[in-house]
This record gives sequence, structure tokens and C-alpha cells, in this order.
Amino acid sequence: MPTIEIASIQALKLNINQDDFGLAVWEEHKLESHKGLFYEFLLENDGTILHLGNQEMIGDMEGGFFAGQLINWDYEPTDIIIPHLNDELHGANQQFQFQFLPEFKGQISQLLNIALKNSPISKIYFLTDYQFGPKKANYERTFLISDLWEQHDSNGLTWNTLYELYGK
Repeated sequence: MPTIEIASIQALKLNINQDDFGLAVWEEHKLESHKGLFYEFLLENDGTILHLGNQEMIGDMEGGFFAGQLINWDYEPTDIIIPHLNDELHGANQQFQFQFLPEFKGQISQLLNIALKNSPISKIYFLTDYQFGPKKANYERTFLISDLWEQHDSNGLTWNTLYELYGK
């Protein structure tokens, strides 16, 4: 299942109130991804990270934390092939683009704006890590949150990409 995270660079905390959101939000004050694709890159930075998750994960910080129910899986429909254990790709390169379900887009946008507002250098990262996405990690400088949503709405976002976003 996919991991979706928002990193607010050099932010000490974001003070997210879970009651304001219908998706699970886990705030941590060390930039440490729950998966490996961007793990080392994030550790080179300071700030606060938000992990986004399915609604049933609200209040559950003990088990796995993933965001598969936030995704419109019909955007790029694919029959995922579960790989054999010795498959070197581990299932990668099966899906590339995605969109969020409409009911979560506004909440995610709100979280992006909170993260940007609280970054003293007006810089955030929006990133995904998905086993069945592209094998190679991608970095994209998008500049504004509105640019990210324009790309989302027109062509979809790309799995396994770290989008670098800035304030005005």
C-alpha cells in the first residue's frame, strides 16, 4: 500500500488537530519516512513530517500506516501482479500516475498549506512511496501548491516522486 507524506522543512511543529480531518494524520518532529525510497534524503533535512493514512487508522499509531483508501484507483486501472519473493523489481513499474479521491483533495490541500505556512523557509516536500510504482525515485520542483493540483487534475501525479514546493 502507498505511503503519502508531507515534510515541512525546518518547521518545529505543525499542531495538526486530527479532529479537523477525515483522513488519518500522524505528525512527527523528525523527518523520517515510514518507507525507504526517500528515507536518507529526508534525514539530511530538519523539520516536521505528516504521514497521511486511511480513515480507520485515525488514532492508531501502532501498526502499519498507509493511504490506499485516499486514492482513486480507477484513474490508472491496472491488475497488479504480486511478484515472487526472488523478483528483483518487487512488483515495481506496474502503476505510474494517480489522483486522490475528490473527498480528500481539499483536506490534503489544507495540510499542504499548513505545512508551508509553518516552514520558516517556505519549503515543503510532498512525497509518495508505492511498491508497484516506478522503480526509480523521482524528484520534481513544482514551486506552488496550485501547480501541484493543476498537474494532479490534468495528468495525475507520479508515484514514487518527491515534489518540492515553495511559497510565493
